[in-house]
Amino acid sequence: MTSTSSSNPPIFPEELQFNGTNYVNFKSRVLIAARAHGAKGYLDGMIKRPEDPPADTPPTTERQTTKPDPDTVDTKSTTEPTKWNSKTPSSDEWDLRDAWTLALIVYNCKNPVGLGIKMNGTAAEAWKTLTDAYGVVSKLAAMGAENRLRATTLKDGGDFVAHIADLQMKWTEATERGATVSDATF
Repeated sequence: MTSTSSSNPPIFPEELQFNGTNYVNFKSRVLIAARAHGAKGYLDGMIKRPEDPPADTPPTTERQTTKPDPDTVDTKSTTEPTKWNSKTPSSDEWDLRDAWTLALIVYNCKNPVGLGIKMNGTAAEAWKTLTDAYGVVSKLAAMGAENRLRATTLKDGGDFVAHIADLQMKWTEATERGATVSDATF
């Protein structure tokens, strides 16, 4: 994808948006969307904002591929935007792509302010506030997730396929929280 892409970040269905308790599934969906759009480097902070050009340099959102001919009146040049996953975007491209990535996070949270998401910084800063607060691997978190998994039962007349999906989701949450749930005990 090029920087001319104007697609908005995907907005998950309301039941899949982050609400403070479904971090594992939310994280997976955000990572998939960011990777699919070439924005993972903005999410994890690996693509750094470039320095602004000097004040006397006209701003551009594209990388110049040919030099203008100073003898002509028309000094337009052929330019080519960088790809979204480029490690060297222009500062304008970086601003646009980082804002897209921040919107991916914020638009998919039910209450971003209440969840403590830093919305006035970069996408990487917002993502870090989430991972620091909700991606914690602790004994208490692992025990709670494992207990929720073990307490899950199929009710009479219940949907078996939905029950298996619920078990798999809770198993993923428990193992990501640090619980040791082997295949044999699962």
